[in-house]
Amino acid sequence: MQSKQFTDWAVKLHTKTAQAGGAVIIDGIVECGLAPNLRTLTEGGDGCLYHTYGSFVGGAPVLGFTTLDLKAFLDECALTGMLVDADGSHPGVVAYWQRMAHGGGRGGASVHASTTFGDGILVPRSIQLSHGGNARLSAELAATSSDGSTAPMTYAGTASLDAGTYPAAGAAWTLGKVNLNGTELAGLRSVEIQCGVTLDVEGGDGDQWPTFASIRRIQPTVTATGRHVDIMSTGTESGIYYTAEQVTVYARKRSEGGGYVADGTAEHIKFTLGKCRVETGPIGGDPKDGQVIITPWYTAGEADVLPIAIDTAAAYA
Repeated sequence: MQSKQFTDWAVKLHTKTAQAGGAVIIDGIVECGLAPNLRTLTEGGDGCLYHTYGSFVGGAPVLGFTTLDLKAFLDECALTGMLVDADGSHPGVVAYWQRMAHGGGRGGASVHASTTFGDGILVPRSIQLSHGGNARLSAELAATSSDGSTAPMTYAGTASLDAGTYPAAGAAWTLGKVNLNGTELAGLRSVEIQCGVTLDVEGGDGDQWPTFASIRRIQPTVTATGRHVDIMSTGTESGIYYTAEQVTVYARKRSEGGGYVADGTAEHIKFTLGKCRVETGPIGGDPKDGQVIITPWYTAGEADVLPIAIDTAAAYA
């Protein structure tokens, strides 16, 4: 039998609620993996040396992927996630596993694999911005069943890639400014935004698959790492300061064939934090790196202020 190899392709979002008008392709996929999380229960008795009975208990499938296309994902899901729901014309979310061709590049039609998720919730996990690198956003889909007995994912081993779609890494962002209440951090090496989404995924009644998925809480944090450890001197032992809506983080867009998209062009991504604490983190390594840890929270009122507000069409200022 001829060996087979598969690689990544795009992830298609086509739910009846969020993408009712048509599918959205998340391309720039650099890693996509599936954990079915199946459980088998075995039992023994009568003093037997080995278990003598086994059965399927259930599963809780999770799809994880990482993309370079921050804007496409954030426009669909923001930091609060997206309901995955399907009907006859909206399949839900489809992950493709592109087959590589023996003696060539990629396989033709009907030789690829796909996994379709009809129900569940899709949330971001983290955004990584690094000096000299391209930004990456990691996301996770927790699948649910429509009735507890129907599997929440469907495999296809002879799939064709989505017709008329030619995904490619068509945009890239990188580390930009971090502004703390008017003071721009210098010497930055990286920024990590942990989205802090906690999910509740549950089943009951003896069902083999979870039937409910919800966000219990969102508690994001931002960690900036840089060479200028003297930033610590601007604060006290208990941190630097508390502020409200004065902390911004930028993902700066690269220009294809050039350097950066012009600062005044509204194609950069801006994260504006609400009320937050800015604290000093550990110092280590050689040369030394220091960390600034920023913890935002929500403000309720007539004009609610999110912990992190996102503008995917911002000027770089």
